[in-house]
Amino acid sequence: MESKLAEIDPNTSAFKILVYLTFKDQPMKPIEIARGLGENSSTVRARLAELNKGGLVNNTNEGYVSNLTSYDILIRLYKP
Repeated sequence: MESKLAEIDPNTSAFKILVYLTFKDQPMKPIEIARGLGENSSTVRARLAELNKGGLVNNTNEGYVSNLTSYDILIRLYKP
């Protein structure tokens, strides 16, 4: 999972979505994520599908959840 996270550029919408889900720490629907980030909902759905395929998020009945911790995100941002 760390290698998948390392592949994501922190300036992308995928990373923003992942951070948002990780720090919200609750299942969220794509429309809720889109509203929270000010992103297009179709973009959010597409990125969530990619993140799900990579094992970084899970799609549950209640919504998407991150498989990462806040520590994983912080390490990704500050690890040289």
